[in-house]
Amino acid sequence: MRGWGSLVFAVLVAAVVVALVVGNGEPISVNLLLVQWPTKVWGALVAAAAFGAAAATVVLIWPVIRLKVQARRQTRRIAELEQEIHGLRTLPIASDTAGVSSAPKV
Repeated sequence: MRGWGSLVFAVLVAAVVVALVVGNGEPISVNLLLVQWPTKVWGALVAAAAFGAAAATVVLIWPVIRLKVQARRQTRRIAELEQEIHGLRTLPIASDTAGVSSAPKV
């Protein structure tokens, strides 16, 4: 079912791109910091969308990386604590029989 959703999404994106190309074929000149760039309107729209998607990816990937590093650190700490618990479980239990037998009997 997931494959069908991806296919439908891809078809919708392709339809939007085709509609942009057909409806916005007029030539324009884009000024990019002292550089004149001749293109068509649909080219400018697609470039702006691609730049926006790339910028959003860069901005949104930082929290994901931070959380992955935090999860890895916590997993390592959990493993250390589990080893410590295992070590404590294997220690012999010291019986306190000396203190009990030396108590006076009534």
